[in-house]
Amino acid sequence: MRWARLSWQEIDLDSRTFVFSFPSRGDLLRESIHRFGILEPPLVARAGEKFLPVAGEGRLLAWKALGEEEVPVFILPETDPLRLQEMALESNLWRGLNLVEKAEVVVRFRRYLAPEEVVRRVFPRLGLSPTPEGYFFLEEVARTSGRVRQALATGKLPPRAARLLFRYPSEWRERIWNFLERLGLSASEKREALEGILDLARREDRAPEDLLRELEDRTDRGEFLSELRRRLRPHLFQTQQKLSRLRDRVRTAEALLETPPALETDTLSLTLRFRSEEELRSKLEKLLKLLP
Repeated sequence: MRWARLSWQEIDLDSRTFVFSFPSRGDLLRESIHRFGILEPPLVARAGEKFLPVAGEGRLLAWKALGEEEVPVFILPETDPLRLQEMALESNLWRGLNLVEKAEVVVRFRRYLAPEEVVRRVFPRLGLSPTPEGYFFLEEVARTSGRVRQALATGKLPPRAARLLFRYPSEWRERIWNFLERLGLSASEKREALEGILDLARREDRAPEDLLRELEDRTDRGEFLSELRRRLRPHLFQTQQKLSRLRDRVRTAEALLETPPALETDTLSLTLRFRSEEELRSKLEKLLKLLP
């Protein structure tokens, strides 16, 4: 490995043969590099008449954005591409890779290794369980784009919800995600919506995208969730509505009605606080009057 200063004409910054950062780290590093310079030169490897980034793509982009004409680099000795890819991965593990970056790593190693070898050799280094299901999931992640890809990288779309989203046609995923984001659903509500639309489509023997067309004119979060829950479990929805009204009534007597999640049992709990026998009697009488 030797140190050198290269011009931008000598480096192929459009090549992402070995690098996999997402989103680009150039903007994140620009201020630091502006103040202190490049403390650790990027690694590049020769490919024909050009040099390809192997590690430090963000440093290269930041340095170029600052208007510098040449960049200090370490030029790696000629070696096989698999070895260069391993170096690229090793140089980035310290910062913790997001889900999209892990998927991109898998895609790059797939150029040189069979899928089972990628799972066996690479997954443990990424902190992933070495399973075939995990491999196919990351392949789907690597194919994403737009806001879905951004959400996967930032953790706004966690793996459990992503697996549900990937059960929809690929051309609909961005549209579905934008709809759920627009409603302002929480992470758990997004997962409920993704699973609920699939279940409802199966129950009504319809394509999920047809059902989504029907539901996506909703603009209110509560209205959408109520409609989805009502159609999925009408009896349960009606019971929950009745209990909600009862909960509001007993609250006026300073009592708290608690129900099990999804009414998994038929036992309800009523909490009543009092300081004396007289106060208890008064609250009980009030409660009885509130009951139909």
